[in-house]
Amino acid sequence: MTLFTENYFNELFDFSQLDRTVSSTVRLAAKNPTSFYKFLQRYCYFNGYASSVIARLASSIAMSRYLFMDRNTFDTEQADRGFQISAEVMVAASDEGAYEITHRELAQLLLKTAGDYAQLSTGERNQMATIPTWLEEIVRETMDKYQGTPGNAESLIKAMGFHAASELLGDREYALIDMIIRHENKGIGFDRYLRNETSATRIREGGHRYDPWCYVVIHGKYEGTGAEARHFIHVLNALNMIAPNRPESEEQINEWILEGFKSFVELQQSLFRKIYQECLEVSHQTQKADLILA
Repeated sequence: MTLFTENYFNELFDFSQLDRTVSSTVRLAAKNPTSFYKFLQRYCYFNGYASSVIARLASSIAMSRYLFMDRNTFDTEQADRGFQISAEVMVAASDEGAYEITHRELAQLLLKTAGDYAQLSTGERNQMATIPTWLEEIVRETMDKYQGTPGNAESLIKAMGFHAASELLGDREYALIDMIIRHENKGIGFDRYLRNETSATRIREGGHRYDPWCYVVIHGKYEGTGAEARHFIHVLNALNMIAPNRPESEEQINEWILEGFKSFVELQQSLFRKIYQECLEVSHQTQKADLILA
């Protein structure tokens, strides 16, 4: 029986190539304060939906009573394993608001700080909050493929593969963002702004203090791990519970999981390529403005 591990997926996908799409986008965005704000706005917008819909997937699995049944247990009620699989998925959803501050609030704090760094007016920030059609299409496809359909084994198994890719790639994305902004550009750009301008403006919630960069490192960080890596371990637990509790062949289950995984990979790559193009446009506009002023 296939044992799903991180190495299993590493052997099937070229993550170094996928990482290059992410890192090139972040490096381009980091060169210009306005493009960096746009990058964060697009990235936070997408992730707000990707993280929210995890609860729907967990619910869809839990509602699928008698769909995941232990083949070695003949008492129907005792054989039902759906809720156990659901619980492994739900870990990621519960983390979104399990502490004194939600991940959405952390994203808002980071965006406000990045907007201040770029010296953007409220009007300019609101203009960037107008979501382009391409991003709405990616979000809709993400929600459709992430949530699964209650009672439909194929849909739910593909969605769990989709979820696995979301967590694994998310861990790598946040680590790359942290590496580029806080290590490659240490002491300059946004890193310098964070160190010099926001040390006294951390928000206080429930007696705790939160740095604007918490949004990144709580999920993943350079030379370390965050919530995404922990969530991925729980996803692997869920994936490894499927085959012993379904009648399909191991080959069929693997095919469904990999189809879902690949679907998210394609969406992630499309997201970063589109953001790259938007950041490139911002850079060109800035250069033209500088030439006019000169």
